Amino acid sequence: MAKLTGNIFVWIALFFLVHLIGIWNPPIEAAHSWRQATGLMVARNYFAGNTSFWYPMVDETSGGTGIIGMEFPVLYYIQGKLGVLFGFHAGIGRLLNVLISTLGLVYFYALVRRFSNEKTAFYATLLLMVSCFFMYSRKVMPDTEALAVYLIGIYYFFEALRFGRWKDVVLSFVMLSLGLLLKISVLPLLAFLVFAFVKTSNEPKKPAVFLIPLVSLIPAFGWYFIWNPYLASHFGSWYNLGGGLMDGGKAFLDSPLLLLEQLVFHPFLSYLAFGLCVFGIIRVVKSGVSQGWKLSLPVFLVLFSGYALKAGVIFLTHEYYILPAVPLLAIVGGYALSTLGKYAWVLMLCIAMEAIGNQLYDFRLNQSEAYKLGLEHLAERYIPTDALVAINGNSNPQELYLLGRKGWNLDDQSLRQKALVNELTGKGCSYLVINKRTLPSLPNYGKIIYDGVDYKLIQLKK
Repeated sequence: MAKLTGNIFVWIALFFLVHLIGIWNPPIEAAHSWRQATGLMVARNYFAGNTSFWYPMVDETSGGTGIIGMEFPVLYYIQGKLGVLFGFHAGIGRLLNVLISTLGLVYFYALVRRFSNEKTAFYATLLLMVSCFFMYSRKVMPDTEALAVYLIGIYYFFEALRFGRWKDVVLSFVMLSLGLLLKISVLPLLAFLVFAFVKTSNEPKKPAVFLIPLVSLIPAFGWYFIWNPYLASHFGSWYNLGGGLMDGGKAFLDSPLLLLEQLVFHPFLSYLAFGLCVFGIIRVVKSGVSQGWKLSLPVFLVLFSGYALKAGVIFLTHEYYILPAVPLLAIVGGYALSTLGKYAWVLMLCIAMEAIGNQLYDFRLNQSEAYKLGLEHLAERYIPTDALVAINGNSNPQELYLLGRKGWNLDDQSLRQKALVNELTGKGCSYLVINKRTLPSLPNYGKIIYDGVDYKLIQLKK
């Protein structure tokens, strides 16, 4: 039994299997359904052949094309093409995330073991598994996938520095570049590359290895700072790179408690884990900080602070924005656990129970939103596939995604304005889908062709 519980690959396999539970559920979980719905829109448009790879498209067109600037959409593209073979389903995107995230855990363990010891690597990996990484690794979101791919790139960078093999150079460049493309938020982990340089300072190195960190930035720079602005200027924008650093600083000063919660609680959704990390930092300082950490930690803090300030209020309100800091915290916590002897397992178990217990709610369908699933049948029965619609989704694209139609996602107040509805009609909108739970009454805009408990469908007068 001890051999099984002490084998990290047993726990990683369990991580994977647990995440298969409910993986085919529709995207109406408790948290971040809107973010998943938007990603699924992009994947479905690739599936339908509505756009090319370089022009990611959502269904929230607002009278335009729906083409948007966003993170590198390769995972949505793969999901769309897999849908051609197996049928389109949100579960495909989730399964992709689970597979990539699980692989990232394997490489994280191998990476930490490279510069530390077996115990630290074991506990660090366990901590990463139960962190917020646990919840987001089964969502149709690129955050943990980007983190996993970047960690794989760091591992091969270590290998390239140590052995100088061309395969390691190429793999490192590809994975580091792809990780940044998937979500540029992983940029602070560039500090690990500084650590790697110091750690292998006595090893002979290929000249090409020194170029990897710099060259790997180029594809992400091109996508986020050249191509995305082009898409935004020509087709409209959905994402941006945040505001100014001063704006972020003001947001942090205005909401210090939110900032504290993001830094203390959200990495692991566990106060015990935060206490462990603080203890780990104290132990590291007392035992002496190596030259590698002395040089790499300031780099990480500068990059992470810049990233957080750039994100501003979004950093405060979306807990997954803390993910780039979690691997480093997991290493510190893993080191602390490795020094606690027989008490390590007891503390690890308590942390896992608190962390996973605070995340399990997101594995269940949000029953208060289950009624929205009826939109699929409603659209199939009454709305032509090429018709433009407007719905009072109130900023959440979830309902527009479930309709499977393109158009406008508006708030309740907007649909009370006859002039606006007339404008929509002039732009080709044919149907209004009204969520009666948030908008029980509405002026007579056209022919009511369906009036149910939750939704009303109106065919607009031309």
